[in-house]
Amino acid sequence: MSKIWYKKGEQLLEEIEDFRNVREHVGIWYIGQMGMVFGWKGKVVCVDPVLGAMPDAQGADRRNYPAPFQPQEFCVDYVFCTHDHADHMHAETLKKLAVHNPAMKIFVPNSLVRRLLELGISASQVFGIRQGESLSPDGEFSVRGIATAHEEYRWDENGCSETLGYLFRFGPFCLFHSGDTVVTEEMIGELKREQGIDVLMVPINGRDMERHARGIVGNMDSREACWFGAMTDVDLIIPLHYDMIGGNEENPLVFADYMERLYPDRKYHIMRLGERMVLYKS
Repeated sequence: MSKIWYKKGEQLLEEIEDFRNVREHVGIWYIGQMGMVFGWKGKVVCVDPVLGAMPDAQGADRRNYPAPFQPQEFCVDYVFCTHDHADHMHAETLKKLAVHNPAMKIFVPNSLVRRLLELGISASQVFGIRQGESLSPDGEFSVRGIATAHEEYRWDENGCSETLGYLFRFGPFCLFHSGDTVVTEEMIGELKREQGIDVLMVPINGRDMERHARGIVGNMDSREACWFGAMTDVDLIIPLHYDMIGGNEENPLVFADYMERLYPDRKYHIMRLGERMVLYKS
């Protein structure tokens, strides 16, 4: 798997910014791990951005490749974080993004709102969301929280899921970003009811006893991800969460092999770092 950015820095930032002029299509960029950027009708939406170091207990950076740009260079309108792990809700990134984008709104599972406020992020920028709740932040798109199981479901004292996937509707386009999760019957049922998901973005790094011994909570693996996409009848599957953190990598070509052998009638795409995809309806 490549750890080389297809686009990064000013070139990537300009491409994202220029897409604000596109009105009828959705832009999708991969920025590492589970980090995705979406462009729709002049707005920039980001999920799980990690734009800084990921130090281990000794202070060494665990990243396999550098961030594509600095958070203080990135103009973004909405950020969604799926759960409270540093490779998804990255404190340094969020604090710097909030300062650089004072009108930006950050959405997190309800139980994590206090955590962001403790980082010093303004209450005017932080919003909670719970499973089953649908929001329309500016009227141009909607998002619904879906409870996920990062190996297992976890609920706070108010019955809110501590981990969420996000179902985005950008006009006629429907995208689901799962965050970290295994496959469950409940998730399959929820997504089946949506009928017509254009893009499914899921982790493929899996789980095993060796990583459990190192305190790593796992996810679905490549075979499960392929099956999940088939069971929910999505149009396109994008595998994620396999490349950024040393000691927790997986080979996305294993995912491709399962797709080719078991689901040869279905679409998938392995995105390069900094690659853009454009969705359109004919």
